[in-house]
Amino acid sequence: MRIALYIEEGVEQIVLTPESDTERGIIAKLHSADHDLSIKQGSFYECQGGWVRQGKGEDSTFIVLRAKAVQS
Repeated sequence: MRIALYIEEGVEQIVLTPESDTERGIIAKLHSADHDLSIKQGSFYECQGGWVRQGKGEDSTFIVLRAKAVQS
């Protein structure tokens, strides 16, 4: 995965460019209505909210994708 920050007056973007089929699949989920997306801050370890972070620092940002429950 290539990651770039694009900063221009009035615009700030995080650009994710997948380089493998697995990465393309994850990026596709970002655009899917079948997944909820949330943004978390921390480092990697498993926490009560059901996502994974570690350590006690707040240096990392997580984009968390969770499949929506199927309604019948």
